[in-house]
Amino acid sequence: MKKSVLIIINIVLVILMAVLLVVQSSAKTDVAKGFDGNSANSGILDNTGLVENSDEITGLVRETAEKLEMNIFVYIAGKNDPYRSDYEIECFADDFYDEIYGEDTDGVFYYMDLSGKSPAYDYISTSGKAVLIYKKDIDRMFDYINKYLPSSQQTVYSDDIENAVDAFLSTLKTYGNTKPNPLEYYHDESSGKYMFMKNGEFVVSENKPIVFNLVILVACLLIGTITALIVYFVTKHRYRFKKSQNSSVYIKHEKTVFHRKTDSFIRTYTTKRKIETNSGGGSRSGGGGGHSHSGGHGGGGRHR
Repeated sequence: MKKSVLIIINIVLVILMAVLLVVQSSAKTDVAKGFDGNSANSGILDNTGLVENSDEITGLVRETAEKLEMNIFVYIAGKNDPYRSDYEIECFADDFYDEIYGEDTDGVFYYMDLSGKSPAYDYISTSGKAVLIYKKDIDRMFDYINKYLPSSQQTVYSDDIENAVDAFLSTLKTYGNTKPNPLEYYHDESSGKYMFMKNGEFVVSENKPIVFNLVILVACLLIGTITALIVYFVTKHRYRFKKSQNSSVYIKHEKTVFHRKTDSFIRTYTTKRKIETNSGGGSRSGGGGGHSHSGGHGGGGRHR
């Protein structure tokens, strides 16, 4: 094996990765809408009718929204809400948020399940940069919030709800100081979107951030080079022989006999023919219950 093989292998790897990077650069990448600065759009919707100090709670929600520069909405599901499975609650939270604030804006939607469902399922949906900020802290947020809410089917009082909302806002402020890691990204499987920070801005893309493909490129080059070197030296060692004498010294010409052989090949031909069938069916359409919006979301839920 010649050293030129190393160059050929690396060139091939570079070409493959260049194609990958060109494809990614042509993919749709958008800077998310962020926060419009209007905290008046944040608030609560109480379907239980139990919240006595709704104006005060709404004021706290808007104050927190302005401080964190993101949309915040608290939806309190009551007994008049239709029954929703856990998955339906997640879809409802994501879609409700998008309807109010728009897709891929910065914000958080808290679904507090007081509908009487057992077990109750509370869910926090995140959008925009909130996806990256809170994605590691959702469980810890529920650990704190659920201290103020009773278990499923137990009596709920106004103070319980108000304390839980206050705890929710406190956790948003506590973990909201975390800045998104520029080397991290989040992939929303429902929308297929990748979310990450680029030059201090939150970006939504159809592909992983380019920095990860550059890492793959460097790794491929290293692996390709190491592999080629191993193959080269193993091959070189295997075929390293001592210099031999002239081959004619090993041959006795009087005992050398040549035979002529002829190989005959039988040619065969195969003909392919398409067989038509009358089977019907056609394509299957997707089932219901999915998202009605294409905004990217993160989040997590907890049973009570």
